[in-house]
Amino acid sequence: MDSSCGTPIMGDKGGIGNGFPSPNRLAISPILLHSNPMKPIAPLKNPSVTLAAPPAKAYTLRALVLASLAQGTSRIANPLLGQDQLHLIGCLKSLGVTIGEDGSDLLITGCSGRFHPSSQELNAGESGVTMNFLSSLTALCDREVILTGKEGLLRRPIREVIDGVSQLGGRVTYLGKEGFPPVRVHPSPLKGGRTVMSGSKTSQYFSSLVITGALTEGETLIECSDEMSERPYFDITTSMMAQFGVKTENRDYREIRIPAGQCYKACDLAVEGDYSSATFYFLAGAVCGSRVRVTGLNRNSVQGDREILPLLERMGCRTEWEGEDVILTGGPLRAITVDGTDIPDMIPSLAVAAAFAEGESVFTGVGRLRYKECDRLMAIKTNLEAMGGRVRYDEDTLTVTGTPLRGAQINPFNDHRIAMAFAVAGLAVTGQEVEDPGCVAKSFPDFWERLSPLQEN
Repeated sequence: MDSSCGTPIMGDKGGIGNGFPSPNRLAISPILLHSNPMKPIAPLKNPSVTLAAPPAKAYTLRALVLASLAQGTSRIANPLLGQDQLHLIGCLKSLGVTIGEDGSDLLITGCSGRFHPSSQELNAGESGVTMNFLSSLTALCDREVILTGKEGLLRRPIREVIDGVSQLGGRVTYLGKEGFPPVRVHPSPLKGGRTVMSGSKTSQYFSSLVITGALTEGETLIECSDEMSERPYFDITTSMMAQFGVKTENRDYREIRIPAGQCYKACDLAVEGDYSSATFYFLAGAVCGSRVRVTGLNRNSVQGDREILPLLERMGCRTEWEGEDVILTGGPLRAITVDGTDIPDMIPSLAVAAAFAEGESVFTGVGRLRYKECDRLMAIKTNLEAMGGRVRYDEDTLTVTGTPLRGAQINPFNDHRIAMAFAVAGLAVTGQEVEDPGCVAKSFPDFWERLSPLQEN
């Protein structure tokens, strides 16, 4: 690991660029983007399986960004290379960052906090993290750039983060609808100071500015004008910043202080297992009343979605740790009341579990699900009702009443988490089919292969 801001570290084979044999691994694959139109879901056949948790999406994305800002070369072991990561890698390469492979590891040579774009347009695909993070980070470029993405991403609001950047001295102009991408980011000497944002939609805005705030001319204070949602994701950001040598002070999520005069130091790290993706394994055990052992998770993780285990316990499942493995055994499910403010990505899975439970489950704090890859409240209601479920929602509350379910044709609305949650529901019924199965590549490229042990004797 690098111990100073001025001394780069090199990989075991002499650094980036020495014979990485798989360049296509770091490029968006058309196979991931264009899949068969329908995926039939075979019901559960194996009531006891062992499955490995995939690498954490949020950790990989942040590792890519932080390593790109560092002086020297960082080694990232066990990275997830879903569509979001690949789009971010493409953008970072266009900003002058060198990213290559050494076996299964990524080696990233950073730009020491100053980007030198080789192309003007950066395409974030459908990655909200990429858009939100680069909205502030590209102020560190030495030439203007345009941030754009696919149609779905262009409908996701970014006004808060753009306003936050502007308050720090950045200059960003909208190229279409006010408050939404695409945007043009002009080179700007970020001066620091105080910036105020709303945290009601996502903590990604705060993650973006806290990362950039470490490189401003003066001390940066980021104030949340209301309640920050998705706080565990912000905790992941600041804990990883510390690994790269940058200090922050979190004052109860109301004000975050970032001292001036800091720089990111290259480091080596391993990406831990992803509770968000492992949620689908645990959901399978819950709705099928089966036993699922999951390997590769950090019992002491700061990931908010680790709450899936106590929540499913409240619904009637049993969990236990054996060494570094966690085992969930399903049982008769009962209704639950959940505040989804900090765990929005778990709501599709919990809603599916609730549809198999006895009684009425209520999920509050879920209004922000309208601003994800699709309107997830609408998608949950549409697909559970297609299965015979009973669902209603209002501005910030989702209610699911357990009832006998049947297989249906599921429309995931190009949303990876909707597709995976309802694929797992198909393990407990007959005749389930999921449209556009390739959309899972956004966060879990080999989901269908990893699901198959549950469907085999």
